[in-house]
Amino acid sequence: MSARTAIVRAELALAALAAAALLLAAIVMVDALRFHVPLLISGEHPAVDRHTVALTLLALAQAVVTWRALGSLRRQRRVARRLAGLPVVERRRVGAHAIAIVDDPRPVAFCAGFRRPAVFVTSGALARLAPDELEAVVEHEAHHVRRRDPLRLLVAQTLADAFAIPSLRDLPARQLATADLAADAAAVAAAGTTRPLAAAMLRLPDPLPERVDQLLGRPLAAGSRMLTACTLVGTAALVATVVGLVVAPEDPALPALPLLALAMPALLACRRHATRA
Repeated sequence: MSARTAIVRAELALAALAAAALLLAAIVMVDALRFHVPLLISGEHPAVDRHTVALTLLALAQAVVTWRALGSLRRQRRVARRLAGLPVVERRRVGAHAIAIVDDPRPVAFCAGFRRPAVFVTSGALARLAPDELEAVVEHEAHHVRRRDPLRLLVAQTLADAFAIPSLRDLPARQLATADLAADAAAVAAAGTTRPLAAAMLRLPDPLPERVDQLLGRPLAAGSRMLTACTLVGTAALVATVVGLVVAPEDPALPALPLLALAMPALLACRRHATRA
């Protein structure tokens, strides 16, 4: 599988998951505000039926997911603040890109920042990297800046933490891997050869196996086709539910659709567990 295919597949799964989460929240809110809250206020709400029970369960699930998502966002914000507070000793340009040099003996280069991402390079990395290797590393990180990959990783990590489903546990790692593959391709294209980036990867912390495979021209491992398919099916089910709420709001069977959509990642988790066992 090509790097482009891996990247597109990961982006598609991430976008579908985010869309499914937002649509589920919209369904619960629209249904509650349009059909239940006014009747509760007026005292005319009918006896509890299947629709009301399903809506209540969805509202409770949404509350738990929201609570977990907010906790994940708070944790990631604290990490972002610590990164923003690193001791920057110098700012310079490497090629066409501005970088911030951090006083740290560990050889690390990274991109950080949600609203205004920037490239950071430690003094330890500067001491180890040759000029052409530094340029390759900065090109790699500058690609993360252009794509706002820290923000994309924030979304992936929040979804994984919020839903707490085993099949989504590796979503942030997959998102990071595919972002690194795209950044490596940009760095190689800028240098015209893989040598500077490959040499830099030997001097910096151990790279992801996918990055080594790409530089060596090996075929990449296939991404999770089941995860992509399940998220797309789940999103389609939620869209159908939204339409159904407008067309036939009295149908008590409609809440079964979002419940089915929520069950898809769980079915995927069971399938993966059975495969590994």
